[in-house]
Amino acid sequence: MKIKELMELSRIHGRTIYDDDMEALFCNWSCSGLTVRFEGKKLAIRIKAMSDQIPGMPGMPTPPPDWPCIGAVVNDELIFRKECHEEDEWIVLYEEEEAKDVEVRIVKVSENARGKLAILEIDTDGRFLKAEEKKCPHIEILGDSITCGFGNEAENNSMIFRTSEENGWQAYGAIAARQLGYEFDLICESGICAVKPEHPMFEMHAMEDIYAYTDKLYADKMDKEAQKWDFKKNHNDIVVISLGTNDSNPIRFYRDFDEIARMEEWFHLRYKEFVKMVRELNGEETYICCALGSMDYYLYHHIRDIVKEIKEETGDERVRCFEFIPINVMFEGYGAMGHPSAKTHARMGKELAAFIGKWMKEEKC
Repeated sequence: MKIKELMELSRIHGRTIYDDDMEALFCNWSCSGLTVRFEGKKLAIRIKAMSDQIPGMPGMPTPPPDWPCIGAVVNDELIFRKECHEEDEWIVLYEEEEAKDVEVRIVKVSENARGKLAILEIDTDGRFLKAEEKKCPHIEILGDSITCGFGNEAENNSMIFRTSEENGWQAYGAIAARQLGYEFDLICESGICAVKPEHPMFEMHAMEDIYAYTDKLYADKMDKEAQKWDFKKNHNDIVVISLGTNDSNPIRFYRDFDEIARMEEWFHLRYKEFVKMVRELNGEETYICCALGSMDYYLYHHIRDIVKEIKEETGDERVRCFEFIPINVMFEGYGAMGHPSAKTHARMGKELAAFIGKWMKEEKC
């Protein structure tokens, strides 16, 4: 069945885009996709994969292109995963000996900036059914490589990144959402800053540049006009801004030490405006959590002070800050390139779920 027809029977997850020219549903953000329900033994999907080329660091060789990874989830368990390299490929996501009435959540396991994934058709040996409607709170997590699950399944501190070892479904944000019983979106990209640095180390957009759009990374790659995201139609009960780790690098490594204090103040002012933008786009009912960790805490005191200032200046009591516990190398090890391992993500997910759960309980009292 063509994906456009099936979308009417399915539950869509995340900021996806239907491309009329290609007759394809692009699921590019981590864990974006759709849930399909069918009665049968087998589910297969026809996809188109597009690679992305990440530039190498100064003085280093250009890394190979990255390709997207697709996954299939049944009862919250990732049962299938594959790195896709073909422009037109049929993939069997689910197969059993007996026919069943089952829901399969099709997800992009890897991140947006490292390969695009288009779904063209989905087929079954049985029949498609209407996916069950689910009403539950919605959490959106804005983040960098940590939120993407960068290298969380790599060997301890491997210096090589592979999308096949980046598992967004087992990243802390997705784990926290499932523990809370929330639906979720992950808007995240490795290397991204919350706001544009005063003196960037290299040219790259920040979250403040792309947050208002459905998928500006896709639009730029396809040379299309970026669509604005409909925040009213897609209400977020909670937004977690888990950014600031990469914002610290242009400051700490700047050549002129005397400029550092002013560069920190630049971040302070811009981050504060970004939080205000998130509030404006989402509305006054949305809770906003400004988080940092578990790799770097250089700017956390600024984030803490910004939240305090916003509360004092606007009376906004639906904004708080949260500090993750740092990586415990002895017991958790590392993922790729010093990033959190799967063990760290599991613990971070519990931390965030506990913090949000307590916060929401206090609000109801």
